[in-house]
Amino acid sequence: MKFTHKWLVPAALLGLAPSVAYAAQPVDTAAQPDAAPPPADPVGTVDQPAGQPGGDQMTTFTGTTAAATDNGELQRKVDALTNRLDAAEQELEALRKQREEDREKPAESKPEEAPKQPKQPPTPGQTQQNEDGTLGFNRWTNGNFMGTRVTFAFADDNLLAGPADRSPQPGFNLADDRFFYEQLTQEKRGYETETQLVVYRRMPSYFKHLDVEAALVLEMQNWINEKTWKNETVIGDDGSYLKLNWSIRPRDYNGDHVSLTLFPMDSQRFLLGYTYTITWGGERIFPNNSGQVPGMRLRYDWNVGTGRDSYVFAGAKTARLINLELNEPQTYYAGMGGFGIGFTKWLSWEVNGGYFQSGSFPPQGINFPDTGGQIVHSFGGSSRLTLHQGLPIGTSIDFRLFKYSPNATIYLTQPETYNNKIAWSASFEWTALGQSRLEFEDPNRSKVVPAMAGAFLGKVRIKKTRINANFVYRDLDFITFNIPGYAPYQTFPQGATVRPEWFVAGGVDHYFKGPRLTPGVIFAYKRPATYTADNVTTVIREWDDKEILPTSEPALDILSGKLTLKWDVAPFFVVISELRYTLDHNRTKYVRTSDVEAGAIRVFQDANVTNRLGFFLLAQARW
Repeated sequence: MKFTHKWLVPAALLGLAPSVAYAAQPVDTAAQPDAAPPPADPVGTVDQPAGQPGGDQMTTFTGTTAAATDNGELQRKVDALTNRLDAAEQELEALRKQREEDREKPAESKPEEAPKQPKQPPTPGQTQQNEDGTLGFNRWTNGNFMGTRVTFAFADDNLLAGPADRSPQPGFNLADDRFFYEQLTQEKRGYETETQLVVYRRMPSYFKHLDVEAALVLEMQNWINEKTWKNETVIGDDGSYLKLNWSIRPRDYNGDHVSLTLFPMDSQRFLLGYTYTITWGGERIFPNNSGQVPGMRLRYDWNVGTGRDSYVFAGAKTARLINLELNEPQTYYAGMGGFGIGFTKWLSWEVNGGYFQSGSFPPQGINFPDTGGQIVHSFGGSSRLTLHQGLPIGTSIDFRLFKYSPNATIYLTQPETYNNKIAWSASFEWTALGQSRLEFEDPNRSKVVPAMAGAFLGKVRIKKTRINANFVYRDLDFITFNIPGYAPYQTFPQGATVRPEWFVAGGVDHYFKGPRLTPGVIFAYKRPATYTADNVTTVIREWDDKEILPTSEPALDILSGKLTLKWDVAPFFVVISELRYTLDHNRTKYVRTSDVEAGAIRVFQDANVTNRLGFFLLAQARW
């Protein structure tokens, strides 16, 4: 563009004397191939506006008068203007280069003026100042205890039974009496006394698209061991991670991005499936694992914040287990992947799956030498279709990464927000797995055993009333998938009868804004999973909760329900009470008989045990 400017101004000035100026113009046109000088005109007139060289009136030049014009004076003016243009262009070029260099540099330390969502982060360690002059929170670098719950309770798991029936009398302890429908969306009930120490840091990198973050997350839980009745405090890792975020648009920290998350100690927050009660692929999928399971995940998120959020990911895990055939530690691997597509703001579809080396088969003795030490293969996939309006897509809190921020309590305690609108969500989920196990009749051979699970979760909120309905299905191979198998590493015997588990649960509650009370009621019906062989039935409530029934007695269905009342005293303080009832005739005990040879036999528990009527009243602070 420089060559264009150099001849435009001289041409405008020399137009005052076109016939002479064209012959005498000293500008090097050879250096300006695209700049054609104006054509010569032997006689011409130019209207010269006021303020330009040569006066403020019309002047007429002829060939005779042009010879008398002071060409030297005019040329000096042309040169001066040309030099000024060159200097201006050089200054603009320097400014442009400076801007490009500033964009390439990491964000500089500048105090923020309390923006709601800062585009450029402050310097790590800098404390943000609020509008009122007080020191506020730096979302990029901070750390503290978070997700804290302190609970004081007065409870009894069964008012109808006493110590002789293994039911302590009421006291200031919250019994570990968790109902089967209370584990749908998260691992814990939410009534535990615990906290997470989170030391979190995030900052931009030396590259304009990349920022990095990390968190050291330690969970500290205080609880009463109901076997030893001692007060215990447990501290362990709860999802520490390193993370690199590559923003598609430079410095767009909340938009589309590619992230690499590294779990250096434990990857339990990286699971497959969606409804927590039927998730899989955690640390227990590696049998007899007493250590941690590190892992990594690469993920791309797009359409972020549009209501059609989508993603795709791939990841891996490793675990070290003892190969019992070799009696030496061995590393076992897992690969995982999946995607989620938001078709509209109200419809999404998600799929994930993986392959896991679930340890190896133990030695089967000298008669079956072929399978000992062989790898146990576990694989499968999960899919979920979600329709929703006004309610977000449900994601278990146990899947989320801890990030220390002022609103962390909102995500950790999940308080409900109400308005005068109708909101709803419905999700349909199905999981199909496979696992290699030894044939019960011939341990020298292995076969793939299928395992299935599914869930439906429905929620409706009409102004301040909430209604929910849930259905969960699990077959026995899925319940015992992480052992693996009902009999470890083996298939069911050919003569055994196996029945899957399913249950339905529904509830309703209403929020009264004035007193801030939320009363509610929940009902549930369950048909438990069973295993029957040799005329003896075993009820399997969970992989670690089995009940053998008296000979020839069938399993009975389970009824349960509870009345709830929550009082929100303050944003972080609640008082909760529940009256809980369960009818479970599958509870048994051993009794001695007069027949010496028979010894003790198993019989059903008394009615005051099979009918469990419990309650609790607790006060809890959450922040």
